[in-house]
Amino acid sequence: MQTLRDNNATPPDALNEDWRFGRPHLYAAHLLRLLEAAPAQAGVLEASLPAAPPCPGADTPAAFPSIGSGYLVQRALAAGATRLSLRLEENSSAEAPVRIRCEASGLFLPWLEVVVAPGVQAHVVEQHSHRGASALLCLRRYTILPGASLALELREEGSGESRALNISHIRCVGNCRVRHITTHANHSWAREETTAELTQDAGEAPELLLLSANSLRDKQVLDQRTLQLHTCPGAKSRLLYKNVLDENATAVFGGNIRVEPGAHETDAYLSHLNLMLSEDAAVHTLPGLEILADRVRCSHGSACAPMDAEQLFYLLSRGIGEAAARAMLAEGFLSNVWEQFATPS
Repeated sequence: MQTLRDNNATPPDALNEDWRFGRPHLYAAHLLRLLEAAPAQAGVLEASLPAAPPCPGADTPAAFPSIGSGYLVQRALAAGATRLSLRLEENSSAEAPVRIRCEASGLFLPWLEVVVAPGVQAHVVEQHSHRGASALLCLRRYTILPGASLALELREEGSGESRALNISHIRCVGNCRVRHITTHANHSWAREETTAELTQDAGEAPELLLLSANSLRDKQVLDQRTLQLHTCPGAKSRLLYKNVLDENATAVFGGNIRVEPGAHETDAYLSHLNLMLSEDAAVHTLPGLEILADRVRCSHGSACAPMDAEQLFYLLSRGIGEAAARAMLAEGFLSNVWEQFATPS
């Protein structure tokens, strides 16, 4: 399939379309130097459920379609990534969420596979934490089978010096329903590559909601790349990514909706919105559409704007200090992302 392409032969460089803006290939070079040094991995990957047998066929780079990082995937697998496989069966459904803990204290290469069985309603909280100048290269694959419902959170909490690269493949099969939200905090640099594949075995098509809410400051860099890949008729996907940027922070976004031949009646949208609290902050955003089918409804939007002066004045006139008022407006800007996550479609 063309859209699951990646160049596995060469490392990311400045000429790679998926690694442009802000010279992010230099961050990739840092990860490669750590991989070439081949030190012992330093980290923990564990879950609140017992591990399951690994998914068949998931031990090759092709099993982790990325958006520019195929070479890094190869190197991580060759280095012996720390693997954890889970299968959420009917008896694993519960009010308490399934918790997955990933902790990096040096170079860590976790490899996570999760299958949500048909009909299961699940909530998974994936918590990544970092110590010192840690470097994380995480491979994440979630397969949600027909009739299942998944609410999935990825919480990335850095140390101020840490760097993280999450390469995710979310495969939605049949009439499943999926909500996925990511947050990134306090990383020197973080990159997130999410390939969301909507496919069908028989019957109804899947529905997918991709969300992200982030507050960036200092010289933090957040680089997000997404692909909403529609391969079957009638599937629906929505993407809403929001950032609040202060000081010298940088946000990069490259998002694409691709509708494969025959995926008629597709309904897809993506939106990338940014609130700028500083004139020194920067945003690079590039949404796109590739439509190869008929009778589709696909659109995208992207916007950057400073804080609303009238809203700020209103709070100040009520006796709220400027720092608190700015924090309240920033929180309000991100709040509807969490509201959408909390409300099933």
